[in-house]
Amino acid sequence: MPTLKIYTQPTCGYCNDLKEYLNKNNIKYEERDITKDRTAWDELVNKYKVRATPLIVYGDKTIVGFNVDELKKMLSSEMAPAQQ
Repeated sequence: MPTLKIYTQPTCGYCNDLKEYLNKNNIKYEERDITKDRTAWDELVNKYKVRATPLIVYGDKTIVGFNVDELKKMLSSEMAPAQQ
C-alpha cells in the first residue's frame, strides 16, 4: 500500500483542515511542509506541476485541495479488488 503524502504550508487553512481530518480518522500520512523543505517545494512545482496546497498524493493519484469525498475515493480505490 502506498504512503499517503500531503504537501502543506502553515498558513493554509485547508491544509490544517486536512490534517485534522486525517488525525481524527486515524489515517497515517507523511507531511511535507513546502515552507521548510525545499525538496518538497521542488516536487510540488516540478513533479506535480502544482502551485497550491494542500496537495494529496497517494501512489500515482493526486488531489489538489481538501475534498473529503475525493479523498475517500482515493483511499478506497486501493482497497478494492483488482478488476480482471
